[in-house]
Amino acid sequence: MYNVMIVDDEPVIKKGLQCFIDWEALQCEVICEASNGIEAVELLSHYDIDIIVTDIRMPGMDGLALSDHVHRNFPQIKVILLTAFADFSYAQTAIQYEVVDFVVKSNPTEKIPGAIEKATRLLEKEKEQKQKLRQLESKINDNLSEISEKFLKEAVEGLISDEASLFSRSRELGLQLENYLGVHLEVKDTLSSPPTNEYHRFLASIRQFLVLAFEKRPSYIMPMKKNSLLAIVSMGGGNAAVSTQALLTICNEVLAMAENFRRFHLNIGISLIHRDVLTLSKAYREAREALQGSFYSDNYVAVYMPHTNQTLTPGAPPHHAAEQIVEYLQQGQSDLAIKQLDQLLESYRSIKEPIENVKVACLLIGSYCFRLLSASHPFAPELEESQSMVYKQIQESKSIQLLADTLKRLIRSCSRAVAFNDKQPNYIVIECQKFIREHYNQNLNLQIIADHIHINSSYLSRLYKKVTGESIIDAINKYRIEMAKKLLRNPASKVFEVAEAVGIETPAYFTHVFSKYTGMSPKEYKLNYSQTELG
Repeated sequence: MYNVMIVDDEPVIKKGLQCFIDWEALQCEVICEASNGIEAVELLSHYDIDIIVTDIRMPGMDGLALSDHVHRNFPQIKVILLTAFADFSYAQTAIQYEVVDFVVKSNPTEKIPGAIEKATRLLEKEKEQKQKLRQLESKINDNLSEISEKFLKEAVEGLISDEASLFSRSRELGLQLENYLGVHLEVKDTLSSPPTNEYHRFLASIRQFLVLAFEKRPSYIMPMKKNSLLAIVSMGGGNAAVSTQALLTICNEVLAMAENFRRFHLNIGISLIHRDVLTLSKAYREAREALQGSFYSDNYVAVYMPHTNQTLTPGAPPHHAAEQIVEYLQQGQSDLAIKQLDQLLESYRSIKEPIENVKVACLLIGSYCFRLLSASHPFAPELEESQSMVYKQIQESKSIQLLADTLKRLIRSCSRAVAFNDKQPNYIVIECQKFIREHYNQNLNLQIIADHIHINSSYLSRLYKKVTGESIIDAINKYRIEMAKKLLRNPASKVFEVAEAVGIETPAYFTHVFSKYTGMSPKEYKLNYSQTELG
């Protein structure tokens, strides 16, 4: 249906146009009216109008001035002019403003339908052209993305090594490859079976999450081998520690999401900062090498450390130290976690590890601790703020002692959170209940909730029943009925309206569910409540 505005200073004309023209047959609806051009301009800011039928001679702002305003500010709106006289002296001006038609008022109910049909044909034609343009743009963008991905894969795999070709093709494709990091994500399936729908859904979820996480940065995400993804992320300005910190935050969010898929393990390797397209293959190699320890660990993130005498600390690399610290915290042994940190920092001190590498290692340890905190308190609003503050303190530390103090405070906070969390409900259940509260009035079921939390629906069903003692369907229905009770207390409420407001489309089924959980029908509840209020 097309939205129509009628503009005329004569009420009889406005009423007649509304009542004596079959607007529905013309696929139109009159949604507002005005007495002059000034009122019409005001209404245009409140309504989405497709067609304006307006008189020419009106006080304040006439039809031609209104046509001029519409032509300049709302070129998509079609205007039909009415006049009381067979005087077409306005025609030349009207053509200037691309007015669709010029109708004499002597018998408008006969002439206007033809003018409206002319306007709707123009609107349909423009709609088709816009749709074709969108489809063409989408096809071009898809092709460009496909070509860009092919080029990047060839570059990271070393299949294109000519410097001139690398620079020229990256410029042609509009790729932004300055100050970027390579992020290699490797998936392990705990079952030795061919890829399943669940596996492909997991990979698609990870890729979509990365697209959203990196939407404010130039980034390129592509599948590599059957079980891995590579993201090239441009970090803009800033030093290596700041860029690594920003990326670690995102990677830990990815890992937190991945842990809900119990069957799959995800490991993430991060390269050093690279400056241009020539080192794409090197960035990919570094990100993969950072994952060498994944043979011994699952669900972890590692930052590449250069292999030189001055930059690799003897003993366990920092991600292993971080894992050990978290393991101690999970066991309630904060003293051992602090001891592990002291040993790592002392080893850095003894070989005079470059400051930048020490800070990157500390950021990595911090990120592991915040993953643990996030699992303990997934909905704490202050978590993100404290994470940024700790990372900032690490970046700005002027001594290794200040780094140690910052991380020890974080370790003690983690220890308290883990101890407290042992007595709290499962965070997946909390997220499930939160989602029910926020979406009870929509189409809602177990699968929709499981997809939102990114876990298997069967697992979610069993977990929720185990923790709460009731099924998710019962939880949805109970919450809907509680909301329905509040609405039914309003004397003006109608049962079918309340049913729809709480997400149950069929009044008969709503009555059945309401009776099941309250022991009375909605009408009986409404009557009992009103009698209680009066009594």
